[in-house]
Amino acid sequence: MIAEIKNQFASAKIDSIGAQLISFKDASDKEYIWQRNADIWGSCSPILFPIVGNCRDNQTIIEGNTYTIPKHGPCRTIDFHLKEHSKTSVVFSITQKDFPSGMYPYLFELIISYTLVEKTLHFTVTVNNQDTKQIAYCLGLHPAINCPLYENETFEDYVLRFPQKQLHGYRKYDLEALQFDMNEECPFPSEDGMNIPLSHELFKFDALWFDRPTSYEVDVINPKTGKGIHATYQDFETIAFWTKYNKEATYICIEPWNGSAACSDEDNEFLHKNHVQCLESNRSKSYRLTLTILN
Repeated sequence: MIAEIKNQFASAKIDSIGAQLISFKDASDKEYIWQRNADIWGSCSPILFPIVGNCRDNQTIIEGNTYTIPKHGPCRTIDFHLKEHSKTSVVFSITQKDFPSGMYPYLFELIISYTLVEKTLHFTVTVNNQDTKQIAYCLGLHPAINCPLYENETFEDYVLRFPQKQLHGYRKYDLEALQFDMNEECPFPSEDGMNIPLSHELFKFDALWFDRPTSYEVDVINPKTGKGIHATYQDFETIAFWTKYNKEATYICIEPWNGSAACSDEDNEFLHKNHVQCLESNRSKSYRLTLTILN
């Protein structure tokens, strides 16, 4: 099912398959979310749980047992259950019963909520530990912002703009070893440490992963017009950016992560993953992302 929420400033649509955000429009009907295209990239805003990216050979070890988990986990193909729906908010959920059998050993509830407040979409993911013991998981979000937004613009007209100078560079993904190279830090892609001029060449080696960000907000913006999207992600420890290395890929993904694909400094133990989250029995934790229209 497709659930729509709306106010006088904006509207959003969410697909229960994957609880994916498939549309975010302003009052003029301008679309800010990449419209799924299987020939280029068939998703638009997948939820990454219980892993982010890939494990080595899609396998990881949890409490002495080996589990096979596909890249980013199975959420994108699961039909989430509708819990609540009002004019300006909608809530979906799944539990371990909705996961493929034998993929992940813990009992949990994953709750996805979207709420519109003026021009801002509030996106909250809550993990409830329904097990009798501590659970471990990774979590990431992956909204794809249309870039460019207007017909007379190009991808290269836009920048990623941080509000303050970033003190560290990014990690590069090794496409042969299928892991992030933690032995080298690539320099920030501009001298000012705040603005990343977009080009598809930046993504020749997949995502740019900032594992030690200085700030937890960013704009996707055309500096000439001031139009774009402002994102905040204070509950996530790292941030990545990605688009397919293809000039037909007219989007940029903002990806706040707690966790990552396999890293060169990790073994195959799930608990040893960078930025893994642990949650005690009968506890819950929420992670928030906001997307605000800049126009």
